[in-house]
Amino acid sequence: MSTSKLLSVYLTLVLLLAGGAPVLAQEAAPTETPAAEPAEEAAPAADVAADDSAVEDGDAVDEEEPGEGDDAAAMEEAEPTEDGAVEDKASEGEAADEKPAANPAEPEDPENPGAAELNRAIELKLDADDLQDLNEVVDLLDEGLSKGLDPENSDFAEEMLVATLLQRAASFSQVVLSQPIADPRRDPRWIQIRQYALTDLQRVVALDPKQSQAWLLLGRLQSLPLGSSSEARRALTQVIRLAEEAANDPEAETPEPTAIAQAYALRGAAQKDGASRLEDFNKAIELDPEKEEYLLLRAQAHRADGDGKACLADIEKAIETAPENPKAYELKALALLMLDRQEEALEAFNKASELAPELLTPYQYRSELLSQQGKVDEAIAELDKSLKLQPNNLASLLIRAQLLSENEEYEKALQDVESILKQQPALVRAHQMKAQLLNQLGRTDEAVAMLEKLIGIDPNLTELQLQLLGIYTEKQMAPEAIELATKILEAAEAAGENGASESSDLVRRLRGDMYLYAGDHEEAIADFEKALEKNPNEPGVLNNYAWTLATSPYASVRDGKKAVELATKAAEVTEYAAPHILSTLAASYAEAGDFEQAVKRAEEAIAKADELKTLDDYDGQLEAELQCYKSGEPWRELQKLDVAGPASEADKEIAEAEKSADDKPMTTEPKANAPTPPATIDDTPARSIDF
Repeated sequence: MSTSKLLSVYLTLVLLLAGGAPVLAQEAAPTETPAAEPAEEAAPAADVAADDSAVEDGDAVDEEEPGEGDDAAAMEEAEPTEDGAVEDKASEGEAADEKPAANPAEPEDPENPGAAELNRAIELKLDADDLQDLNEVVDLLDEGLSKGLDPENSDFAEEMLVATLLQRAASFSQVVLSQPIADPRRDPRWIQIRQYALTDLQRVVALDPKQSQAWLLLGRLQSLPLGSSSEARRALTQVIRLAEEAANDPEAETPEPTAIAQAYALRGAAQKDGASRLEDFNKAIELDPEKEEYLLLRAQAHRADGDGKACLADIEKAIETAPENPKAYELKALALLMLDRQEEALEAFNKASELAPELLTPYQYRSELLSQQGKVDEAIAELDKSLKLQPNNLASLLIRAQLLSENEEYEKALQDVESILKQQPALVRAHQMKAQLLNQLGRTDEAVAMLEKLIGIDPNLTELQLQLLGIYTEKQMAPEAIELATKILEAAEAAGENGASESSDLVRRLRGDMYLYAGDHEEAIADFEKALEKNPNEPGVLNNYAWTLATSPYASVRDGKKAVELATKAAEVTEYAAPHILSTLAASYAEAGDFEQAVKRAEEAIAKADELKTLDDYDGQLEAELQCYKSGEPWRELQKLDVAGPASEADKEIAEAEKSADDKPMTTEPKANAPTPPATIDDTPARSIDF
């Protein structure tokens, strides 16, 4: 049998898993999609590679190249045995001719019933060169120990079992560590092989807790995605403790400084608090100062702590050691951005792309930076380049779709979103973007239908509910908006939020606006009151509340004095710079009977709108309000009937309109000259009502 057979099986595993460089992974939990957003979540931070010094040469696989032709077959036929190993069925026929057979005539030693199995294991171990051999050695040793051996042979068998398990685990680990994978859940083979390694290593440390190499491999495997950071810290702490004990014991074998350094670096990556993380990275660098990966890990820790200068200093040292590492330049660019050195950051991103043109993240980061500088076309061009490299990359598609939307290229943005949904049909963010784009393209009915359908499938999708509420509000679909807002608030209250969350505050504010639009002024005031309890200085709520108290046609609602108080506060918060709030202040003074102040504030509203070049947006209403106050009348408004004007005229019109409105439902279609409420509460509309 070829001595390269064992290596052949493992290299087959590597090839099937599309092998790469081993990674010194930081703590990582499973996620939906990297970088769905264009900032640090949108693209991965600098990865840091580590060597395989933890796997001793004698314990790992052969360095000989595998033979061609039989590797794939070996992997295809490999399957787990009862103890969790992988059985190499491809070599069974060959092994039958070469492996030593038991001697049926060999007498059983009554003091060592398992001696025959031990002897066969020893003979087989001497020539073991494939998984089948290693599996059988483990089985024979387990069987021999189970039958019984005298103390001396039992100790020897356990030592041999530890060595064999460690050899097998090291080989499995080599496969896993040579294939870093962002989401192992997409490749069950990777998970399975990692579990084989963990099972063997856990047996090793149970049999011999002083096996430093086994603890280090355990720590490395637990540091990978789907691993346990607490188990990683425990295993790596054992490596460090054994090294400290060995340093004080002349007869003990001291691990190599590079292995101890790796244990510190890995444990640092798994630490929860920044101080412990830095302490471990410092120790790793002290033990292995030439390892640029440890410098980059410490640089990342400095970056997480907000220390841009220390981060940059470590990166510069790492680049001195490894000037061709593209991830070092990428991390350097991020550090420079922390220091607001944008042009230098662009140069560093460019260097990363020069060294590794196939690396996507520099294009994504560069795109984000350019978009922040207002260079949207250039930012889109960077994403075009990244998508040529990986046409289906979700992060690039999401970022480009957002930028295309900002550039008002809605059709192109929608194409990107459709591509995303083909890959990830359940990605909520993509559905949100699609609805937004459909609405921007004037296909509001499609957007509403899509959102209503998705919410019907999963009523707990709060993000989609809020988006649908925003469309209802924008299109002044008052009944639908009020019903949905009420459902959201009731669900929040049932969940224990008690209206305290930011989203609940916004929903209550929007429901109040829709009550106002629908003419349900008492309900609107109730929502405005509650909204102000949480945000007493919110100018939009103050404005709409004051406008309701000042202009409602219902005497039971109006309160001029309180309207002046609220409108004055809104004007102060906005530094008397918002025309629509000055208009509300004027209406409040008019309702309070102070027409001199009403005229003054109405004139200020017109002057401010003229200064801001927004006077035409008010469609003559500000001028009409001024004339109303000059004639000594307050202003009245009932939006649901599209009635607004001086009290004497409006009251008659409202009375007549309400009579005729009793026989027909209120339209939910927006008026041709109706204000367009913004998506957020910070913007202002083109009239006194602040949607």
